[in-house]
Amino acid sequence: MAAVLAALSRDGAVSVPLLAQSATVSLAAAAERCSYQPEVKTVGAADRIVKTEYSACEQVSDVGLYAEFQQAFQALLDESFQKIDPYPFSSKLALNSLVLQRYEPGQLGITPHRDSSGAVNLIAIVNLSGVAEFYRCDDRQGAHAVQLDTTPGNVIFLRAPGFLSTVVRPFHFVTGIRSIRYSLGLRQRVESL
Repeated sequence: MAAVLAALSRDGAVSVPLLAQSATVSLAAAAERCSYQPEVKTVGAADRIVKTEYSACEQVSDVGLYAEFQQAFQALLDESFQKIDPYPFSSKLALNSLVLQRYEPGQLGITPHRDSSGAVNLIAIVNLSGVAEFYRCDDRQGAHAVQLDTTPGNVIFLRAPGFLSTVVRPFHFVTGIRSIRYSLGLRQRVESL
């Protein structure tokens, strides 16, 4: 985990092979059975425009495979980060938001953006299946884009406000969708004040 933290500190994002193939296949099969809503929109104005074209499932059951995965993943992170001194987050890490995303060939994906400031500490995107390109970049124009590995079973970690007591939110985007891609996003959401 020290290497992951170093990469996050330096680059803002890192891809790590984590899941066994059998777990990845099971999670992907379950993702295929979920109900998705289109996320086709343009938000923002002037030089802050973000375009999206994918589908999302935010109504994931509190029981079953995804709930079990979320608990096991949280336990793994808790065990790993407890060994790090000082603790790398401003508050206790608690991934309390789970969203499935489906990207289909020919879709735009999502243009360079930063995750909402309501997501804190750490973001984890679990690649379940399919082929698409995920990039970390410097700005909304996609400058200095660096491709991260989206091999199924890899987890892309992104830093969020609260990581090492900073407010950094790295720009990133998804493009080049060549086969149906399923991913699972885990975030720690905080209520707006």
